[in-house]
Amino acid sequence: MPRRAVELCVGEHYHFYNRGNNRERVFYEPDNYLFFLRRLRQHLAPVLGVVAYCLVPNHYHILVRVRRPS
Repeated sequence: MPRRAVELCVGEHYHFYNRGNNRERVFYEPDNYLFFLRRLRQHLAPVLGVVAYCLVPNHYHILVRVRRPS
């Protein structure tokens, strides 16, 4: 499936989610959750503020709010 560009609006909230293929696990060990959260902070923090998240063994949900450019 091709990637598509999404234009985000400042101040708006967005719900991102993803699930493993065939509902298989995406997080196998506790360290996988920590790795994911660190990468999330590293790559999203400059642009998006994380409002809430839920990490489940076979999928995740992230609610974010778009930050104003600095």
